Amino acid sequence: MFVAAGLGLALGGCTEIPDIAYETQHFEIAPDFDYPICAGTLAYFESHLRFVESSLSRTVPFGERIRFYWITKNLDSWCSERALGCYYPGTRVIIGTGESVSHEIVHAVLNAEAQTNYFLEEGVAELYSGVGAYRRPAHDSRPDPSELLWLSPTDYRFGELDYAVAAHFMAYVEHQFGDGSTRGIADVVVTAAGPPELEASFKRFTGVSFAQLGEDYDRYASNYYRGLHDEDITPIETKRWIDVSLRCDQDDTFGPLPDASPGMYRSLRLELDEPRTVDIELRAPERVSVEIVDVRRERSYGVVLDFRHPKPSGAHEHPIVRGGESTAVHLRAGTHLLTISQSDYEYSDAFLRVDPRQFPRGDDSQ
Repeated sequence: MFVAAGLGLALGGCTEIPDIAYETQHFEIAPDFDYPICAGTLAYFESHLRFVESSLSRTVPFGERIRFYWITKNLDSWCSERALGCYYPGTRVIIGTGESVSHEIVHAVLNAEAQTNYFLEEGVAELYSGVGAYRRPAHDSRPDPSELLWLSPTDYRFGELDYAVAAHFMAYVEHQFGDGSTRGIADVVVTAAGPPELEASFKRFTGVSFAQLGEDYDRYASNYYRGLHDEDITPIETKRWIDVSLRCDQDDTFGPLPDASPGMYRSLRLELDEPRTVDIELRAPERVSVEIVDVRRERSYGVVLDFRHPKPSGAHEHPIVRGGESTAVHLRAGTHLLTISQSDYEYSDAFLRVDPRQFPRGDDSQ
């Protein structure tokens, strides 16, 4: 996220402004593409907004809408270089991608009208985006939270590592002290308080000094915290056929695809306590496929998977089963995200069967 300084400046000049194509209860959506946005995606914007409002005890006032410019091309002409999105303080206007919109919605709910502490506001936005947080155990060069807290806006580095540290630190705070502490700290952040006041707010809302908190974080924080939306994905708990039909006008179907290309998708979650051979069959047209993504393996490549908007790293080839196929796949223990998709918008009746065999594989070393 990048907090933009002037709405008129960025929306003027040579940048072509897309028209509003969709309106929901709280959103005006202006995509720079002309293929459909599916009902599930539109419904998710509303459900995510309710989640953020509840988490922060803040609401978008009645009658106000968040305007979302969904940009898939030349995002640098709208936001800062390397940013995946940006928010215009005091306007409820966000600009971003399908990947960044959950994060930007948090900024729109906070709606700070003055310059805030980047580290903490970005940490809160990352936390309540619903995506998990991870730090590599051997990554000794990562910046320290106390260092980032005291960086001025001009010094702050809009790099992935800084966002990762912010996300992981606030996930630790939430996990250790609960959402009430996070909410209290966020209320101070939006006042544009400086580092001394922010350090004091940690003492007030956690009962621990910021210095001690930093030491405890270094010693005791888990390397990985699950995303707050991960549990929202329907788990596979039956060996019976599951209806995974794709219909863009239904709330269970998302689109466009996570890479912003035309198409539809939906996801299911498979939890395995131990390595298993799993029989998978997909009864659907050939244009439909299911990709079985090993969430833990993606983390090993530095990608924390967004369960609502899954974009694997591409560093590992995950199993894919296409419509009309049946196969056995060998899966490690842990969470696997099954994404059912097709690259067009034609209705597809699809049924999936997932059957873990009773005898686990003995080797989980791969």
